[in-house]
Amino acid sequence: MVRTACLKGVLGEAVRRTVEERFKKLDCLLLEEPFALRNETDNAWRCEFWGKVLRSAIVAAAALKDTELETMIAQSVRRLMKTQTPDGCISSYPRELQLKGWDVWGRKYVLLALIRYYEMLDPDPAVLQCCCRMADYLMEQIGPEEGKKSILAVGQHNGLAPASILGAFVALWRLTGEEKYRAFAEYIISSGCSTLGNIYEDIAVGIMPSAVGNGKAYELTSCVQGAVELELLESRPGVAEMAKRYYAAVRDREIFITGVGGAKDSVGEFWFDGALRQTRAGTMGLGETCIIATWLRFCADMLQLTDDPAVADEMEKSLYNGILGALAPDGTHWMHMNPTPLTGGGFKAFAPDQMGRNFGKPFGGNDCCRAQGPEGLVTALLMAVTEKENTLTVNLFEPLSYALLVIEGDYPRTPEVLIRFTEKCTKRLRLRTPEFLEKVTLNGKEIPFEKGVYLVLSKEWEPDDKVVLEFDFTLKEIPAPDGSPFVAVKRGPLVLAADSRGTVPGALVNTVWRGIPLCDYATAGNEFNEANTLQVWFPEKIKR
Repeated sequence: MVRTACLKGVLGEAVRRTVEERFKKLDCLLLEEPFALRNETDNAWRCEFWGKVLRSAIVAAAALKDTELETMIAQSVRRLMKTQTPDGCISSYPRELQLKGWDVWGRKYVLLALIRYYEMLDPDPAVLQCCCRMADYLMEQIGPEEGKKSILAVGQHNGLAPASILGAFVALWRLTGEEKYRAFAEYIISSGCSTLGNIYEDIAVGIMPSAVGNGKAYELTSCVQGAVELELLESRPGVAEMAKRYYAAVRDREIFITGVGGAKDSVGEFWFDGALRQTRAGTMGLGETCIIATWLRFCADMLQLTDDPAVADEMEKSLYNGILGALAPDGTHWMHMNPTPLTGGGFKAFAPDQMGRNFGKPFGGNDCCRAQGPEGLVTALLMAVTEKENTLTVNLFEPLSYALLVIEGDYPRTPEVLIRFTEKCTKRLRLRTPEFLEKVTLNGKEIPFEKGVYLVLSKEWEPDDKVVLEFDFTLKEIPAPDGSPFVAVKRGPLVLAADSRGTVPGALVNTVWRGIPLCDYATAGNEFNEANTLQVWFPEKIKR
């Protein structure tokens, strides 16, 4: 079973609010209904919501050992499995419309949720068998053989959307060892995932993300992620370098100061050199929450592939800024668009009911980002502490517990963290060393370290051993990536913003910079209305 950390700081608090106010209040029957009725005839994507929401609820239930949520999930899983027809199909589309619109996309999210349920909550062979029958049915419909449809001809965004099912087939091969699933994964990769060109070849030769496929950010990233997940199981020439090139290009050219990405269209769903455009007035300053969640999942795989703590630095940036900032304070709603404005005119707005907005048929307030945001949040539970062989690696520093390891303090509110074992232990301890880490001591003795490299501590640990980390939380001015005359302000991992309320009650941080009251981006604008505006970028020559 997959092990998670139990977070007890601001991310952990956000998970608990999400569990109580979102997950436990889900209308699961509504989310299951399209599969029971197979009535998705309007080219909509109600098919994605069940899998998107349930897969993150599964992680939260496992981490919190919440039996009420586990029971709710189990009941929904069993009901959904009953919609599977003898041919193995689980779909929200009637037979005559199967493979059109978002059908394969929806099946992908069902598979991902069922696979995660099997791995994290209930290793019932019937669940895995259900997934295999789903996959087998899809392979009867799609493939290189005569009479079957091409993966590039059965969905949206020039093939990126259906091809993103790649990761589910990689997972099935990992779990079953069945060569047919590996072969189908290879088929998807060999298709190049887009009718506009082979995305893997384009990335490998240095084509920028905005020009790969149609640039649709989270579908494209999911296709690269699937290739990475196969690489983690079976290394192939050039794949790791391709993935590293894509990661670096997205990090440098697309991810905003807040760890969010996405621009170009009205809701920020495409790669568009967003990092370089984020200080250009009237350009966008949006960023789709679905992209943050997918970027975090991709980074989690890249962290495993590269063992580079700088990847965890990027994840921390997205978690404490973009993800927390997209979540309503009470845990009920998420943003679709994430503003990073140059003036105080930007505000946060809740994601709408997409079905009601686009099809005139409301669907329980569901929006792709309201469904996907929690996936980004629970990624923190999976990567905060990781374990391999005899080594525990600490990637996040907020209060938490993981097996025999505990972290105490109030990070990122306060700059000192205590790490200790609760029992005797001989495991190696590895610590991420971000740029703003100032000092590490073991039982009062200072330990030298190199920033950006995991610090490894080895000893026979006793419960009274104390590892103390001290961080530099002085304010830092961050220049605009495109060289324009603007700066943002950070305090440790937190991006700061000006809020129209001035000093904001309940903020993680309230401070003053150049005479301007600032709070953390996550709290800024959290009234989610046009009257509560925020500003992230400031003129470089503003009066001191």
